[in-house]
Amino acid sequence: MRDDSRQSESEPRRVNPLDAAGLLIRGLAMGTADIIPGVSGGTIALVSGIYERFILALRSLSLSFLAPLARGNVRQASRELFRIHWEVLIPLGLGILIAIVTMSRVIPPLMEKHPGAMYAFFFGLILASSWVPFARMKRRRAEHYLALIVAAGAAFWFVGIQPQKLQLRIARAPEGAVAAAYSGKIRHHTDVAAIQNMVGELPAIAGGYSVVLFDPKGEIHGGVEAGAAGVARVDIVHDEDAFTAALVSQPTVILAEQRASLGWIFACGVIAISAMILPGLSGAFLMLFLGQYHAMLSAIKGVVDHLIVFMGREPDPLIVAAGESAMGDFLFVGVFQIGVLVGLVLFSRVVGWLLEHRHDVTMAALTGMMLGALRQPASVVLTEGGRATSSGSYWLVVGVVALVGGAIVIGLTIADTRLRAADVLPADDAAS
Repeated sequence: MRDDSRQSESEPRRVNPLDAAGLLIRGLAMGTADIIPGVSGGTIALVSGIYERFILALRSLSLSFLAPLARGNVRQASRELFRIHWEVLIPLGLGILIAIVTMSRVIPPLMEKHPGAMYAFFFGLILASSWVPFARMKRRRAEHYLALIVAAGAAFWFVGIQPQKLQLRIARAPEGAVAAAYSGKIRHHTDVAAIQNMVGELPAIAGGYSVVLFDPKGEIHGGVEAGAAGVARVDIVHDEDAFTAALVSQPTVILAEQRASLGWIFACGVIAISAMILPGLSGAFLMLFLGQYHAMLSAIKGVVDHLIVFMGREPDPLIVAAGESAMGDFLFVGVFQIGVLVGLVLFSRVVGWLLEHRHDVTMAALTGMMLGALRQPASVVLTEGGRATSSGSYWLVVGVVALVGGAIVIGLTIADTRLRAADVLPADDAAS
């Protein structure tokens, strides 16, 4: 088998086109997982056989090239740059970025429309994945099982924490406003109550404000009675054009998700990426808990829309309705990404050290975290099962998709093992 680690670190590391394509595909899967509350991109990395290699590549990130560059020693700076595992980081990072930008518009609506089936799929995927780190343990002693149980309990507790409810801010408040509108997704009747309470804090006007809510799928079933202080009536609009027309027909206060300060969103990036690296712990769920998940998704959508407008296309009316400037969206997402990079560099070193010096106990803990994290998809599946009109067909569907999720993991594991045994893909650098 090849030993790529023998290559001089002062030379550019060789690029295997097949390996690069595989890393890009894994990055797409990891990025998709990272925007799903309850699923971790680290799980995908572990299942697809690149987890330890991924951590080693992150550990190679360093700013050590800056010192010789500042002294004018370009050759030494180049040597330091070549020590970074770009052949892993570039295709993997590109795949993650593409997935986050594109799937932020696809996955959340699917999860809202078919939550039971989607989370059943993730349940099967995570359950089957939990065997991967367990199988990589060289020894299994009492302390390893203890680490597994403690990690499972911690993950079970963590995913049971209730995330913050919808937090709102005033994005735009024109003079003489008689209405208030919220263009974001209504996910629970408590969101409507939060909107009404926010309207109650606006300057009082005679007769109260009319509240306009956008509900394209007709999912608001309760909690919309006009009764909150300052609310005259609640209008639920299902058509995008009608919602846009309602905004321009009268002076309207625009409500949007509350965004954290730039300092806090930087900290959120550091914290969230730490969870994303660990299989079983979802960075998206942690962002929900920190109260910034929906704000970040709306900011990402805003960035994409501003880029579309820059290329000469019409803007999304709903993004315009949110009232956020291009600078605000780019700054919010950019500061978060800086936090993500800092978290990657710092936390990857911690995990890398653990894999190098405490490999078996680390693998046991990763197994436990994945098993404990099953509480999140299981709770959604059970809740949706209680609401299903036909419980028999519901449980048949979720059972089948859970098996499909498990089968995909098993297939990926077998394929990855055979490709590495055939020397088609490089072995884990961490294992060499």
